[in-house]
Amino acid sequence: YEVHKVLMSEGVKIEISRLYRVLNKMLMESLIECRWEKSRIGPKKKVYKLGKKGKEELNNILIEAIKIVHGFYGAYLMKLPPKTNVVNGMINLLTDGLKLDDTIVYLVTKYSLMHTMIIYQLQRKIPQGRIFLVKPRLLNLDIKLDNLVSLDGAYSNIPLKNGRANLLVVMDLPKKDTLKSAVREWHRIVKQNGKLALFTPTVLIQKNEDPLKIGDFIEKYEHETIEKGENIDKDFLLTLILNFFNKIEEKEMVHISIFLMTNPQIIR
Repeated sequence: YEVHKVLMSEGVKIEISRLYRVLNKMLMESLIECRWEKSRIGPKKKVYKLGKKGKEELNNILIEAIKIVHGFYGAYLMKLPPKTNVVNGMINLLTDGLKLDDTIVYLVTKYSLMHTMIIYQLQRKIPQGRIFLVKPRLLNLDIKLDNLVSLDGAYSNIPLKNGRANLLVVMDLPKKDTLKSAVREWHRIVKQNGKLALFTPTVLIQKNEDPLKIGDFIEKYEHETIEKGENIDKDFLLTLILNFFNKIEEKEMVHISIFLMTNPQIIR
C-alpha cells in the first residue's frame, strides 16, 4: 500500500492487484528484496528494496537513457540559431585573439558529438592553421578535415614539441593523482603568448545538494558510475594551475565550467 501511495503521488496510476503481481515477479527475478518489519501501529508491513541484480538493471536503464539524452541534446544544439547557440559562444571564447594560421591542440578521452561540432567550428576560425587532435589510441573520431592531424596521446603525454599550441583545449579532468603531471604537460605545450582552455562539468568540481538539475545529474552519474571517475575540488584545481599559469579566467556555459589560462610561467 505504501508503494502504491508513492506511485500515485508521482502521477503513476496502477491497480494494487497489478502492483502486487509486478512486485512478486521482481522478487522471483531477484531484482528486489523484501523483509517484514514491525509497525508501531497496526500489523507488520513488508518493506522492499533493490537487490544487487536490480541495481545493475537500474544502472543499465540509466546508461541507455543518458545515451539517448546526449544524442538528442547534440542534435538540438546543432539546430539552434547562431545568437542562442552554446557552441558558437564557446568557439568565440576560445578563438578570441587567434590568427588564421595559428595552431590548436584539442585533447579528448571519449567520444561526444559536441567534440565534433567544436572541432569543425574551430577549423573555420583558423583555415590556414592546423589542429592536432590528441586522443586515446582506441578512440575513433571520424572527423575529416584537411588541416586536422590525429595523434595518439593522453593527459600527461602529448606527442608534440614544446610551445606548439597557440590554443590547447582540454576536455574533462584526469584523476586527482595524475593532475599535477597533466597540468605540467599542458604547460609545456602552450606557447608563451598562448592559452589553455579547460572544460569540465561544473557538478564535478563543487559541492552539490539534491535535487540536481537534469544536466548536472547526467554528468555526475556518467562520470562516477559509468567512467568510475572522481570529483576534484575546484580550489585544489585552481591552486595547482596557478603553479604553472599566472592568469585564470572562469566562465560558465549551461552546466559546463570553462577555465582559460594565460601567461604561462617560465619553469626551468
